[in-house]
Order: sequence, then C-alpha cells, then structure tokens
Amino acid sequence: MLPMIGKAFMNLHQNSSNKEILIEEEDQDPFEIFSNWYGSATKYEINDPNAMNLATVSANLQPSTRMILLKEYDETGFIFNTNIESKKSNEIKSNDLVALHFYWKSLRRQVRIEGKAITLSNKEADRCFKDRPQESQIAAWASKQSKFLPNRKILNKRVYHYENIFSKKPLKRPDFWSGYKVIPQYFEFWWDVTFRLHYRIAYKQDSNRWNKFMLYP
Repeated sequence: MLPMIGKAFMNLHQNSSNKEILIEEEDQDPFEIFSNWYGSATKYEINDPNAMNLATVSANLQPSTRMILLKEYDETGFIFNTNIESKKSNEIKSNDLVALHFYWKSLRRQVRIEGKAITLSNKEADRCFKDRPQESQIAAWASKQSKFLPNRKILNKRVYHYENIFSKKPLKRPDFWSGYKVIPQYFEFWWDVTFRLHYRIAYKQDSNRWNKFMLYP
C-alpha cells in the first residue's frame, strides 16, 4: 500500500506545473500567494468567495467564531465591517488577537491567517459604508447587531422607520458602524492531496520579514 501512496503523491507533485500550487519551491510573499488563490476563488467558487470565518476570544477566554465577508485586502491587511457594539467587536476590544479562515471547497484549498485587529479610521469606515447598497446601509441602521430580538416584526419596523427617515435626508454612516483591519502575523496555505497527504505551507512574521516553513499534514 505504501508504494502506491508514494507514487500517487509524487505523480501529483510532478504533474502540477501551476506555480501558485507549488509555492514551497519558491520564496513568495504570502500576500502575493493569497492574491493568486483569491483570484482563482472569485472565478471558480460558486458562493461568496470572500466568505471567511472570524475567530475571537472573550475577556473570560471563551472562543467564538462566525462567518463574515471580507470587504477588501491589500499588502497591509484584511478589512471587514461590523457594528462596533456587536459581540465580535466587544471581544476584539478585550483581546485584539484574532484568526481568519478561508475555505474554498471548489478549489480544495484553504488559508488560515492569525493577526491583530485594529479599528478603521472614520475616513476608511465612511468609504466602506458608501460602497454598500442603500438597502444594506438601511439595514446597518436598523440592526442592533448581536442584541436580543423578541420577534422579526420589530426588526421590520425598524427597517421601515429608517427608510422613512432617510427618504427625507442624506443617508450617512451611523457612529456605531465601522470595521477592522486584521494585520497578519501568520499565514498558512493548505491544499488537498490524495490520501490526506496535504500540503501545508506557513509564513510567520519575524521583524520585517516572513519566515517560510512546511508543516506535516
């Protein structure tokens, strides 16, 4: 059995000429690799390629995760938006170390990111809010995110209330709506291989450089 596994693994390795896959053979910036993979995800992932899991830890050390949407990213970090009175925001205020997880099933790849979350500036938050559809802007006003909701009718009434208000004046960003940028300190790139002999390539920041290493599957 072992020779068959080894042969299958080597064939997969040797037959792949895709540089974005065989990243362990090159010194690439992790942001560049992520950009390549994310570009593929936007083409082939059926639903929400920008969906990611955000993990936070409360002040009493209780972990919490939820699926959210990546707003945008660049070489400095990954941005998402939220109500700053929400559960996730309160946990980030008490512990700004967070983790992100992208899983693209269609590509059989995933990316793990660990880092520090910093609050967006008012200018950045205004820009992100302006990019949202008007209906989503109204929803931001109407939703008391993570707070107890007795019934759906109350939420609907709040939506109608703010629709009426902003039909008569400009729709601006609420003070309680902003976002965070996650500054990565660690990346892990994973892709599926036969017999669970997966590739795991990690990058850890040390001062101003990224140290690259492999992990057992």
